[in-house]
Amino acid sequence: MTRKVIGRIEEDDILEVETMAKNNGLLPIFNFVIDDHLACALPEEREKRVLLNYLAPKSLLNLKYNCLCPRRGKYKIGPITVYFLDPFNLFFLKRIYYLYSELYVYPRTFKVPRFPELTKGVLPWFGINTMHLSGDEDDFYGLREYKPGDPLKRIHWITTARKNKIIVKEFQRQSFFRATIIFNLEKDKNFGEGKHSVAEYTIKIAASVAKYLIEKDISLEIIAHAEELVHMPFNKGAGHLDDIFKFLAVAKAESRVSLYELFQEFSRYIPNDSNLIVIMLDQDWKYLPAMLSLEKGNNVSVIPLVLVSSTFLYSLDEREIVKDVKIKLSQAFNITPILFSRGDNLEEDFFKY
Repeated sequence: MTRKVIGRIEEDDILEVETMAKNNGLLPIFNFVIDDHLACALPEEREKRVLLNYLAPKSLLNLKYNCLCPRRGKYKIGPITVYFLDPFNLFFLKRIYYLYSELYVYPRTFKVPRFPELTKGVLPWFGINTMHLSGDEDDFYGLREYKPGDPLKRIHWITTARKNKIIVKEFQRQSFFRATIIFNLEKDKNFGEGKHSVAEYTIKIAASVAKYLIEKDISLEIIAHAEELVHMPFNKGAGHLDDIFKFLAVAKAESRVSLYELFQEFSRYIPNDSNLIVIMLDQDWKYLPAMLSLEKGNNVSVIPLVLVSSTFLYSLDEREIVKDVKIKLSQAFNITPILFSRGDNLEEDFFKY
């Protein structure tokens, strides 16, 4: 028995599974059942059973089946159990194949259509850009005529001799922005239920913003507390995003510390001239002054993404609640937060700041 399955999908995606059963014997196999355990599926659909009537000698049979994977997490698909039945289906012989496949179900992301400009970095515009200069810097860029002050060691002697004038090698220095995403999955403040809980919204927002920034080639750091403290240092690229998603797939709201304690513990990792994206509850507004102090002391831009806690607790007029929270935060801290409430189209919330 062998099984083929992809290693990662998103919530509410369909997992496609291909299992191959081979009869190595000289006799055919009649009346048998293949039972594969799909841990990521809904409870009532986790046992995928296929009844087969015949498998010829020395032959291979490919079975394809699927299941819906509704919740993020890390799962182990398997084992496979085969039941060999007698002709009258009165007795059976059971054989277990300890064949397992690892699967990550990532949080489902949404498109971030617009995001506050990252204003702190080497250059005052968004993303990666380059400056051209002559000197001991990154990658070779080209050649140009010598200018007073250029290092003599950068003279390109072959071209200088050919052109009968001094030519120097020119290099490019890559300039970039760094962003830190910080959030706390606090157990006592995980209001709401199921996918409409504070933790699930926080994780979905963190995943979507991380994907957006990585695709913009921003160097990204994650600071979080779930079951334990997590620090994922600055990095870029698809591999870094995959590591972030793996953490978010398994993160649980088990934190027993406050957002302030988390910030105090890891604030020293937030570098100067960078951007701090904090995903927080409006109940934690009292911690904002400490974070905003980084703007003056360390030239750190703070971008608050705020979940409105009361919308996860009560069935009230959410529009008035959100409006009130926005006014209070704007007046108290002279900022314009992006607000999220239960039931929102999170993509549209990024148009409202």
